[in-house]
Amino acid sequence: MRSKSKGIFNLFMKFFTSLMAAATLICACSPFLHPVHFWFIGFMSLVFPYLFFVVFILMVYWLLKKSRFAIFPLLVIILSSYTFRNNFSFHKPVQFTLKKSPDLLRMMSWNIRHFIPNDESNFRPSNSKQVKKVFEEVEKYQPDVICFQEFISLPGEKLNDPFKLLKEQYGYAFHQFDGSDIFHSNQYSGTAIFSKYPIVNGGVIPFPYSNADNTEATVFADIIKGKDTIRIFSVHLQSFGFGIREYKTLQTVKVTTDEKMNESRYLLKKMKNTFNVHGLQADFLSRLLSASPYPYILAGDLNDVPGSYAYMSVRGNHKDAFLEKGFFLGSTFTSSFSFLLKSIPTLRIDYIFHPSDFSTIQYKRGGVGISDHYYLLADLARP
Repeated sequence: MRSKSKGIFNLFMKFFTSLMAAATLICACSPFLHPVHFWFIGFMSLVFPYLFFVVFILMVYWLLKKSRFAIFPLLVIILSSYTFRNNFSFHKPVQFTLKKSPDLLRMMSWNIRHFIPNDESNFRPSNSKQVKKVFEEVEKYQPDVICFQEFISLPGEKLNDPFKLLKEQYGYAFHQFDGSDIFHSNQYSGTAIFSKYPIVNGGVIPFPYSNADNTEATVFADIIKGKDTIRIFSVHLQSFGFGIREYKTLQTVKVTTDEKMNESRYLLKKMKNTFNVHGLQADFLSRLLSASPYPYILAGDLNDVPGSYAYMSVRGNHKDAFLEKGFFLGSTFTSSFSFLLKSIPTLRIDYIFHPSDFSTIQYKRGGVGISDHYYLLADLARP
């Protein structure tokens, strides 16, 4: 009887290993499958790191049993290595050095959520305290170029207008900003680039593909650093637009009523549509980037993980600053509304991409709690 039970368990483990291996391979293919044609692939890319870890544990299990079946998960790990390398970085964590060589270009990218803190339970319409927190980080690290997403200009605040403060108090004399008036309230929201280096050309490029009113256009600016002209892009792919309704659905683990089932379908449909738009926007950005007359650096919020089609298409042949100097998973998004989203360590959706002939000298993720996104900071060198 014991031998029979052992045989059944062994068959179950082989079946489970095969199932996990197949799922991992599908996830590993996510960067190469367009979500418009393979709608489920956006969801699969979210779970790749977890499945990879499970397959690795299963490989160890079969090795300990000295079974040839270990070759199967090992092969899956090898075939998944490209997607693995886009998700994980294993550089030794080091203290970010404040002092910067003049030869380096210090980049900052930050989705600042209209200067609304991650925990908005005590937030008041007066943004002065929150603006101060954001600018304290800017003043501390003195980036040469800042790419903001969900930046907001408040002309009615006059001297306290974040736009005016950056230009007149913090030394960012050059800018490119796409600000659309939200709610007809004299508040201008959008993507922005602020630079201490001269901007000789710039522009705003709206996405032709969107299914939401709050999609932000891409902005670019050609900066002059020494003898070089570098094109900077600040981008923000369409947000999932999660509100109280969506976060409430995410908190519901057990689906026990028709109402909850309908809410789950609504959430999945909304995510599916957004993944499709990401694919189309990524294609558009890829064509735009390939037409750049100068070496370019792209920074921003892609609202998609490293195992996604959007990440691969937008990154192209560029380097990812996090992969060059970061550590482990490097999640950049959190949420005070959802315990699930707050706990997931794999939501790295903000990036700094730079040309392959540039080097990332140091990298930092910071600003916890100031926004629902961490800021990214990278010192880049060009040979």
